[in-house]
Amino acid sequence: MVKKVFSLFLACFLCFSGLSSAQADSLSSLISEALKNNPQLQAAEYRFIAAKARVRLLRTLADPKIEYEYDKITADMDAVMNGSTSPMRTFSVSQEIPFPSKLFLRKQAAQKEANSYEQEFKETQHKIIKDVKEAYFQLFLSEKKIALTKENMELLSQMIEVINKKYTVNKAGMQDSLRAQVEHSKLANQLVLLEQEEKISQSMLKALLGRQQDSNILAIEDKNGLGLELKEENILSLTKENRPELKSFREMVRKSEIDYALSKQEYLPDFMIKYKREERNGGMGSWAGMLGVTVPLWFWEKQDSFVKEARANLSVAKAEYQASENMTLFEARSALAKFEAAKSLVKIYETGVLPQAQSALETARAGYESNKIDFLELLDSLRTLRDFQMEYFEALANLEISLADLERSVGKDLF
Repeated sequence: MVKKVFSLFLACFLCFSGLSSAQADSLSSLISEALKNNPQLQAAEYRFIAAKARVRLLRTLADPKIEYEYDKITADMDAVMNGSTSPMRTFSVSQEIPFPSKLFLRKQAAQKEANSYEQEFKETQHKIIKDVKEAYFQLFLSEKKIALTKENMELLSQMIEVINKKYTVNKAGMQDSLRAQVEHSKLANQLVLLEQEEKISQSMLKALLGRQQDSNILAIEDKNGLGLELKEENILSLTKENRPELKSFREMVRKSEIDYALSKQEYLPDFMIKYKREERNGGMGSWAGMLGVTVPLWFWEKQDSFVKEARANLSVAKAEYQASENMTLFEARSALAKFEAAKSLVKIYETGVLPQAQSALETARAGYESNKIDFLELLDSLRTLRDFQMEYFEALANLEISLADLERSVGKDLF
């Protein structure tokens, strides 16, 4: 009977299947749901849409001006003109026209700004995907630990029952039963904390998905990262090429370059054309056309300041891009180091630690059954295996979380 219970205990201890995949939410479906419903992502998209609409706004001319003037003839003038005069009406239309190259450069600058907002939108997408994956695997970890703890509690309850039966026939001491009961109580306390962590992970994930908090999400194990072989030089190259944040800063540098060129255009004149028609005595009296040109007379105060400001803003944009590139490459290196460490740790647990802990437990079980060791040593072996299993699940979750962080740093799905 004892041997049967311990064999069942060992088999359950080594079971990593946990939750049924048929009941679980697919990670890809959760990511799609977040990309559709996350309000932070929606806000970034609307900023991009607004910036794109601004391109059309800045490439058009100012609104034309239509004027109407009514000049009433006084009584004295009417007497001079023998009563034949009538009020004079004047109609005019005017249009301000900037120097042609200014419109072109303003459109280009607005387009670069819109491109920057587009990349910010994509960067937010990658961040949301990373956050969803992190919350998902934190939930996976909590669910695995809860399932394992419940199995341990159930099996300890069976052990207590077996030990109590041995005690009645003087084959076990009461202290063995008490130790098993203390271990059971410790697991019960641990279960409360694990369930709290599971609720927090559920709440975080549902907030990212834009779901109601009364829904429920199940996570399953995903070991995709174990088969991924990466090289630092490739990762850094992909980061420079694909990271939306870097692309956004590059677009802002180009915008600042265009703004600098545009500031020099302020030395060039703008134009204004006007057509005016006068009516008197019910017929057309006269018409006139006008062409006006602005004169940048105070260029040492106004235009020079525009150029200095634009030059300084260009230097700022270039420095911010360099700082962003340095930090982005650091993030990629750091994420890659964490990923490689987590992958190595998972392999160590699977190929070394867990099989060794299993072997130690089998030895302890055989020793306890032959009365060569006491129950405390067996309990230590059980506790050690349980702790290693918990650490294994943590390493597995950290592997996928570090992979998600690495993909966000690179700006690309590495599969």
